[in-house]
Amino acid sequence: MLDARGQAAPERATLTELRTMADYPPGLVGAVAELFGRCMTASHGTDWRVDVMIAEGQCEFFRRFDPARDRVWVARLDGRICGALTIDGPRPEAGREAARLRFFILDEATRGLGLGRRMVADAMAFCRERGYSRVYLTTLPGLDAARRLYEAQGFRLIGQDDPPFCGSDHGEQTFEWRAP
Repeated sequence: MLDARGQAAPERATLTELRTMADYPPGLVGAVAELFGRCMTASHGTDWRVDVMIAEGQCEFFRRFDPARDRVWVARLDGRICGALTIDGPRPEAGREAARLRFFILDEATRGLGLGRRMVADAMAFCRERGYSRVYLTTLPGLDAARRLYEAQGFRLIGQDDPPFCGSDHGEQTFEWRAP
């Protein structure tokens, strides 16, 4: 794997695709909620509600995980979970026709190794393979590296909510990708 500078990334950084719940690594929900809490508090001043929102959202997702329409990518550094990304497939039976890219987070220590670029590219390849015509995501302003990854895959900003988001001075942004 190459890093963002085109150099060989350390072998100690790995990316795993969860295709079924049998692939679920113990502690994933807690690790991802902790990463969001720590990273979003540092960058956007969020409060305890972000940890709870992420943990609840992941629990709900994993309870209904469907291998035919959902995927999760888990990044590890020296065996420790340091990032993740989820594709939550369309749920027409629940009134949601689009897939959702969710829970994308990377620990600061892994940034610049190309893991984020690979996760977003793999996630969108999965969506195209499944024939999803629309994918959306929500994020916060100021996460410029992530925004560049989204825009490189064809996502466009379609909306912005007013603050506050989980105690911060920021509102969520919604990005969307549509199949050509």
